[in-house]
Amino acid sequence: MVIDGSLVSVQDAETHANSELLEQANQLANGGDYRSAISLLEQAGTYDDYPLAQRLIELRIHAYSKMQWPEPHDNWPPAHDNRFADVNGFPEVAAGELDVGALKAGILGKGGLIVRGLMDSERIEKMRENIDRVLQARVDSANEVPGADSNPWYRRSPSVQGGPVQFRGGVRYTTIGSVWSVDSPPVTFQLIEYYRKIGIPELLTSYFGEAPVLSVRKWVVRCAAPNNGASSGWHQDGYFLGDASAIRTANLWIALTDCGGDADAPGLEIVGGGERTIYETGTRGSPFNWTVGQELVDEIAQTNPVQCPRFNAGDALFFDHFNLHRTGFGLNHTKNRYAIESWFFAGSTAPLKQQPVVI
Repeated sequence: MVIDGSLVSVQDAETHANSELLEQANQLANGGDYRSAISLLEQAGTYDDYPLAQRLIELRIHAYSKMQWPEPHDNWPPAHDNRFADVNGFPEVAAGELDVGALKAGILGKGGLIVRGLMDSERIEKMRENIDRVLQARVDSANEVPGADSNPWYRRSPSVQGGPVQFRGGVRYTTIGSVWSVDSPPVTFQLIEYYRKIGIPELLTSYFGEAPVLSVRKWVVRCAAPNNGASSGWHQDGYFLGDASAIRTANLWIALTDCGGDADAPGLEIVGGGERTIYETGTRGSPFNWTVGQELVDEIAQTNPVQCPRFNAGDALFFDHFNLHRTGFGLNHTKNRYAIESWFFAGSTAPLKQQPVVI
């Protein structure tokens, strides 16, 4: 076999360049300038520069504890213009109309804001393929398939603490379920690149009054299968995140499949309203100690009806940790639902147990 020497030379040059970039980033991080280290690799790399993408995850996790964050300010929750006062259900805006005023009035006034057409069709298709790839890579890793340990699409960083456990039908991991985004360096790179492209960091800086961060444990990609006739647990994420009155959050949930309403894939059942309270759990018909009982949900729904919005692939929903919701399983679902869930925290109040991720 004849080896193309020019190709080898190009590959060697690329490897050398990557090594130099990684070394420069390490020097910046060692000097305490994590922002510059992250920016260097972000601008120079691509999602398929796997060593760079992996190193970026480690830098983002370590950066949080090494950076200066402001003292939490007192003006929270912020005032809003109540522009959606006359809207029944969750207010909706087109992606081009999304701004901080709409976000405040949606989350704080109505419990959430639907953004239509936030993600384009080409990226939707790519992300669905990525989720399938990541879930399969995790299955292969769990089953010790030869070569699985070198698959960059599922590569847990040693900086990540703990791990999600999934049991379905007695099998630890399947091609259905959720994966922490940081467990896939290419997915992490692509998602942050996308959020930068559409201005999410700037939007949430205006919303929080300070820079946002993501987190290891509350940033997932997901494939949910139909579960016709089943019920899932009503919950508020504020129950899991520590002091709900102290933290400041915005969850960006993006549907990658037509779902909810009359669609063929399960959506979300959500209680609207802007109440800032954590409801009691483990009582009044609740099957688990972390879920809100159906009797209580029925009582709340008398003034804030349960909704199951219809989402098209690419539509998004913003809400925060006070929102009461669950997966909405219908009776005639036939398709899996793909989605991305990204919980953003104000940097000054991010719960350490969630492992903040600097963006």
